[in-house]
Amino acid sequence: MYSITKWIKENRAEAGLIFLAVIFFFIYSWFYLGTAAESAKFNSPDEAANYFFIKNYVAEGSLKVFEPLNLTTGGIIHPRSITTAGGNLIPGSFLGLILIYGWLAKIFTLGVIWWLTPFFAGAAVFFLYGIVKSIFDRRIALWSSFLLLVHPAFWYYASRGFFPNVLFVSLLLAGFYFLVGRKKPGTASWNYVNFVLSGLFFGLAMAVRLSEVIWVGAALFLLFLIYRKNLKWSEVAIFLFSAGVAFVPVFLYNRMIYGDPFTTAYNLGQGAAVGGGTAWFATALKFIFPFGLQIKNVLKNFSTYFVGMFWWFAIPAAFGASVFIKKLVAGKLDKKIIVYLSLGGFISLFLFLYYGSWFFYDNPAKEASIGTSYARYWLPIYILSLPLVAFTLIKLVDFIRPLKEKFFAALLCLIFILFGVNLTFFDKNDGLAYIYKNVWDYAAIAETVNVTIPSEAVIIVDRADKIFFPEHRVITPLREESTYTAIPELAKILPLYYYGLPLAEKEMDYLYDGRINREEIEIVEIKNFGAETLYQLKYLK
Repeated sequence: MYSITKWIKENRAEAGLIFLAVIFFFIYSWFYLGTAAESAKFNSPDEAANYFFIKNYVAEGSLKVFEPLNLTTGGIIHPRSITTAGGNLIPGSFLGLILIYGWLAKIFTLGVIWWLTPFFAGAAVFFLYGIVKSIFDRRIALWSSFLLLVHPAFWYYASRGFFPNVLFVSLLLAGFYFLVGRKKPGTASWNYVNFVLSGLFFGLAMAVRLSEVIWVGAALFLLFLIYRKNLKWSEVAIFLFSAGVAFVPVFLYNRMIYGDPFTTAYNLGQGAAVGGGTAWFATALKFIFPFGLQIKNVLKNFSTYFVGMFWWFAIPAAFGASVFIKKLVAGKLDKKIIVYLSLGGFISLFLFLYYGSWFFYDNPAKEASIGTSYARYWLPIYILSLPLVAFTLIKLVDFIRPLKEKFFAALLCLIFILFGVNLTFFDKNDGLAYIYKNVWDYAAIAETVNVTIPSEAVIIVDRADKIFFPEHRVITPLREESTYTAIPELAKILPLYYYGLPLAEKEMDYLYDGRINREEIEIVEIKNFGAETLYQLKYLK
């Protein structure tokens, strides 16, 4: 009998990778277990919204929560990342993560949700290993898998698992693994099983982030064109059918929540664009590149979020790319590697143009940080570049004399881990250590406010919705015409508060200058929390 001990002796590097993956599974899990699992508070409204709907789905089987006040206030009673329809609070994002984690929580209890993204992240490492090994070789596959584990962007969002991006790339890697990463089975039935599994994983990936369908669909179509002579139409049909089956629940829930199978939170209430002449081209271009094509922004974001932030990955990736391009020109590259580099180049260029044309910061300091959306939107690019980084590191290791080769390889691994720890945990704006403290500060503020104001109170906030929802109904932001309109009506029937930056005399004058009636509403300071203050908006008449 083939023993585990014998396998470990024959595959020590793979065994080491499994050992590391298990360790990182617990490292990824640490953040939520130490914060949200105990406090039910998050640093982002996206995370808070996903948790709210997962929890409600497990308890009530629904992704809608009725809020009667929305029927009389124009639907403004909701936090960011949640929208409203017919008085109901409904998800403001794609439904895939909520449904997948909700189904699993129904099976394994709600406590499993803190472990799910770390689990999928660990599985992604081995799917990547299988893909890269089938295209390049075993050493590049091993290094690529290790580099994925310690890449700061992957590490960071595997730890903040209610963002959908790590789940998305994990499902995508699983889909590609069963499509191209496995050796062709000896029997036709097992080959069909691979196409079924690949289709299911691709369908689930699209359910999680449907916005990526353009480049994923294009990549699959190009693969079909390249390998169409090796494919049977029955295999293509099984793949498409399986992907459709995986996506069907999303259509059903879209209809139940948004009123139409093809409506999502992102196009809710939008009519169909109609135009003549060349208008169709502008419509198509806006669909493909919704943020336009701003090359100056693309170059700036590429410089910041691909090269500057992760330079120890970018430099060896550039060297590896140059070597492979030289081999390509010399006609010395295998077809599989050419296909990988071509598709990888196409996907990377598309994502650079798609998201890079958009320019924004996600933190109040307006500084580049690992918590900025580019770092998670460009996860596919970082992953695609890993074999190039691995190739360069292998060349570096091979320069060392055999006796010191293993020591140098271990040193390189340690350097990449330390750089990863530094950026993932200690980024000055969004590092996990910084956010860990923030979340517990939010929990303390919420606890104090909860005992200070009535449970039925409504709180107007600017960015603090994640602190008070769902214990209290929230409106965001204060400085919005719809909020000013709703204030007197709400203050008549419910305790109404504002939590935000302190309102200096100049700010008070601004609010009372035609926005809030001084004769109707008195703004009274209740409690200061350092950088922010709680006020009550009292109805006087």
